[in-house]
Amino acid sequence: MKKYKAVLFDMDGVIADSMHWHAESWQKVFNEFGIELSKAEIFKREGMSGLASIIDIIKEKGKRIPGNDELHLLQKNKLELFETGKVEVYPYAIDILEIVHLKNLKTGLVTGSLRRSVDFILPAEIVKYFDVIVTVDDISNGKPHPEPYLKAMKELDSGPEETLVIENAPLGIISAKEAGADCYALETTLDSCHLEEADMIFRSHEQLLNYLKDNL
Repeated sequence: MKKYKAVLFDMDGVIADSMHWHAESWQKVFNEFGIELSKAEIFKREGMSGLASIIDIIKEKGKRIPGNDELHLLQKNKLELFETGKVEVYPYAIDILEIVHLKNLKTGLVTGSLRRSVDFILPAEIVKYFDVIVTVDDISNGKPHPEPYLKAMKELDSGPEETLVIENAPLGIISAKEAGADCYALETTLDSCHLEEADMIFRSHEQLLNYLKDNL
């Protein structure tokens, strides 16, 4: 079996069961802006920065792109609404992190969210597992660009051929593969037909955990 030096994790939809609340928050904010969205329209953009996804959605809906002040207000309103909720870590997520730790592999969190959201979502007992955290605040180009994963690999001194990424979203999978890493996908928000560029697809965290126990 291939031996890895580092395992990199997306946050929303991989470590944290947060995507449905993200989607509901975006739906409410965009509804006030006069745009109706399905959750699927939001899930397919997972991994993009907040501002990039706002612009992409408005363009797709054929609406006028507002100025920077209004764009940042939309993002601010969404963040404030999101932070009124409570987000749980997935069952078995900590077990997966513990397996990686016990195998003496380096770990990284690579997310399209702001550091502010990482601090809100993840408890200290989860954060302690990560040797590096890369957020949208740390990069110039978000997913699907490879920069987020390349930055994490550089900071961990792990080459692409030594790195495994755990994702759940098409744009994140593209980012990982463009960075040269192997990528496993979880069906937490989208069905496998949307995740076909991943090297392997798992129906649940428990299934992934059982696989990693024997194959890391």
